[in-house]
Amino acid sequence: MIPRSARRLLAALLAGAGLLALLADAVTQDLPAADSLAMAGRFWRAGPRGRLLNAPGLARDALFAADAVRAAAAWPADADAVLAIGPLVPPEVRERLRRRAAYVLAPRRVLLEPGSGSEVTLVRAPAGAGQR
Repeated sequence: MIPRSARRLLAALLAGAGLLALLADAVTQDLPAADSLAMAGRFWRAGPRGRLLNAPGLARDALFAADAVRAAAAWPADADAVLAIGPLVPPEVRERLRRRAAYVLAPRRVLLEPGSGSEVTLVRAPAGAGQR
């Protein structure tokens, strides 16, 4: 068995090597440090809603995410949502939108319904739809 001090030293060396690799990658980035800091400042000044909409997972579906954020702010926490997605929407996009809606609208349930064409709509579920 390896002594505890040797394991701690090995762990410290591995952590240090990882940090050095991250630092080396950061130094080689094309964006100047001043621009990077300015971008970070704008990101944090944007507030929670702006940070949520600019999150890498939600930025792809920014219009849908904005609708979901508005719904999350306006609807009570016990109101469920109905997400209607048309059959022309590809299955991987359909699943991605369902996950985004569930993430932004938590703790509400997101019920799926078939839509028409390539339409995607998010509406508040009628009272009593899908009893908890």
